[in-house]
Amino acid sequence: MTDAVVTALREIANRDLYQRNAFHITGLSTGVDRRTTRRRQQHVTAVLEAGADLETSGSTDPDELRLAFDRLLGDPRRRLVDEVFGEWGRPNGDCGCDVPVHQAHDEAVYAHAYAIELLIQPPDPSPDHRIGLLNWWNAAGVRWTEAMAHPQFWQHLRDRVLTLDDWQLAAGAIDQIRGELPATLTGPLLDLATTSDYPAQVAKILERWPVGGDSRQRRLLEAMRTQYERAEDATVALLRRLQQGPHEVDPVINELGRSVLPMFRRLQVFLPSEEHQRTLTLRDDIALVYHNGAVGIANDGWVHDPRITFLFDEAEGYAGSDETRSKIAANRAAAQQLKSQGSFRAQNAAHRQNAPQQWDAEGCGCAIGILVLVALGIFLLIKAFS
Repeated sequence: MTDAVVTALREIANRDLYQRNAFHITGLSTGVDRRTTRRRQQHVTAVLEAGADLETSGSTDPDELRLAFDRLLGDPRRRLVDEVFGEWGRPNGDCGCDVPVHQAHDEAVYAHAYAIELLIQPPDPSPDHRIGLLNWWNAAGVRWTEAMAHPQFWQHLRDRVLTLDDWQLAAGAIDQIRGELPATLTGPLLDLATTSDYPAQVAKILERWPVGGDSRQRRLLEAMRTQYERAEDATVALLRRLQQGPHEVDPVINELGRSVLPMFRRLQVFLPSEEHQRTLTLRDDIALVYHNGAVGIANDGWVHDPRITFLFDEAEGYAGSDETRSKIAANRAAAQQLKSQGSFRAQNAAHRQNAPQQWDAEGCGCAIGILVLVALGIFLLIKAFS
């Protein structure tokens, strides 16, 4: 069973890591005692109920404040987690820390919070902005690494456990924080990896992020699992819809572009098909949607429909494996032959009045026979491909 400390760390491992911090919202210091916290809560509640202006460096949102105070007063394990990401300030002598230890921690918090804020904003194409963004993320990673490496960092948290003095908060909580903290610090990047409109920028920063080491790839795969599942399920559903007939081609292609392709492009950025089999399989399945749409139109007799060329072009562009590319090429050639035979039949029809009756029948029968054979070939190929 996952402990409340680990649960709390995983809950806050997102872009709001600092913005939703209980100490940031309430404006209280991380060393505040329960009595002072309770008085502050009562004061804030009275001011807000009276409709007066609340003088605070934190939030003025009643719901945010209520949740923040509940977090600080309700469970000491969750409070301790918020202390890790709050401002420690200058040591007052109670914890026994040296000034540089608190300073290193707070600089890491400031740098990381600002780096997240910069990354959430739309990217600035200027080289100075890109360099500045990378520098801030590098600084945040280096400062957090240095802070965590100092023995007094962990001693400070142990002292806080003793000071809070609650039966729910055991000394083992420090080991849990130590084990989970790299993942929590990487959480904002993983959150943005799955939601940002600019995944390439996030991917570049994640690649250079110094926290977490070899475990970053594993965490990225875990974060992207839902993206894979959604894209795969949607693609399978679209392939099934195409089996209902060529009238579904346009709606299916529109839905593919709206729901599946954005997820695929994100996956391709972070987990490229050249290195990850699951991305490659999804890529081939997307190609199959375009391919089946083209064959469906051709098999329905619309051999001159310009959508066939477009759909085969898209299928070839998305196909990732040699096997998929070769099958698409074979069916494209078969569709082209079907188109050519259809044109030949149309030319012969123009001369029917001047042709002997027996020649016309034979010629028409020959063209129809070719069309049937080619259509059958396409049908067999698509059955084998799907």
